[in-house]
Amino acid sequence: MQPAQRLIISFASAGHFLHHVLTGLFLTLAVILEAIWQRPYAEIIALWTLGAAMIGVGAPLAGWLADRFGHARMMTVFFLGIGFASIIAGTVTDSAEMGLALALLGGFGAIYHPVALAWVSMTAPPDARGRLMGILGIAGSIGVACAAVIAGGLAEIAGWRMAMIIPGIITIMAGLALLFCLITGRVAASNHQPGQEAAQATAAEAARIPWGVLIVLAITFMLGSIAYTAYSTALPKWLSDMLLLDSTRAAQLGLIVGAVMLMGSAGQLIGGRLADRMPMKALYVATFLIKLPLMILAAWFGGAWALLVAVVIGFMFDFAAPVENLLLARYSSGRRRGLAFGLKFAMGFVAAPLGVNLVAWAYGDAAGGAPALFLTLAGLGLVMLFAAMALPRDAGARTAPRAVPA
Repeated sequence: MQPAQRLIISFASAGHFLHHVLTGLFLTLAVILEAIWQRPYAEIIALWTLGAAMIGVGAPLAGWLADRFGHARMMTVFFLGIGFASIIAGTVTDSAEMGLALALLGGFGAIYHPVALAWVSMTAPPDARGRLMGILGIAGSIGVACAAVIAGGLAEIAGWRMAMIIPGIITIMAGLALLFCLITGRVAASNHQPGQEAAQATAAEAARIPWGVLIVLAITFMLGSIAYTAYSTALPKWLSDMLLLDSTRAAQLGLIVGAVMLMGSAGQLIGGRLADRMPMKALYVATFLIKLPLMILAAWFGGAWALLVAVVIGFMFDFAAPVENLLLARYSSGRRRGLAFGLKFAMGFVAAPLGVNLVAWAYGDAAGGAPALFLTLAGLGLVMLFAAMALPRDAGARTAPRAVPA
């Protein structure tokens, strides 16, 4: 790879890690704030509802702005904005302010996925796209895993406020580093082709867009977002209950949740590598087929069995991510790829709040907790399985979209 391509992969991977750390801190801190604020867990975790929605609703605009003004510029805005929002969340004085701070954090968090995924797919060497998407994905999975460790560890050492402030400062520093690379020309602000060539490429790509396929993918994207948001939101509470952990032992809970997510994160790299070598439809269908019985088992298993089931479920969620992104990159226009990824993550406008509130409902007074949650997720998985089976065969579509020089 060229030096500029290496920098893009480095910043995109760092951004994915930091995005999931900052958006995941509150999921563990909510368990701690349950005791500090003396309020029900269902009420506290619901404070993330608007923030989760913002990650989806802001994605199309972020992707469109990146297509128009440059992916690297928008990534700089992401680093600086989400870092400041995390610092603000660490300084609030009540739950109402926390809800607003988390909404701001979610708004800047909306920038990452549509911008970075389009950035990488347009600049990566064609013969390494799956592998690089896997690396990018595993960086995010490690961020998800580390979020619980960072939140629990910093909360126990320096208090829950510093658990939001310190990661925010680090993220701002990453943004300043990318800004320096932009100013010095080490990273190009835009990856677009100039003039008539770009217009002709856009027209040719638009003529080939298979709208039926995109509709099928939209169904799996939206339901998958509901399922993953619900699963990742409930994971600290579920494991805390299944393992009979003391809710005041924040570091212990964080380490367990982090270890589970980290072991599952290998699915990103394996999924990306296999997507370069095997039919993507078969891989995609397999992820739903395997998760379906696991969700049913998760409704009943406790103790060490719950840990094993959690690891495999997380592995399959992560395995599917690079396959999904490569499918979308294959069937979307290169000049509007940021917008295409933005529309994908706009599904989170509906899906993420539904996922968060699905957890709040399941752990409410009458729903029944983990059994109700995981049986509902199994039902969603069945629908996604049938939708994925409707995708066309991979024959004739294995050519990777053309990369644009960095």
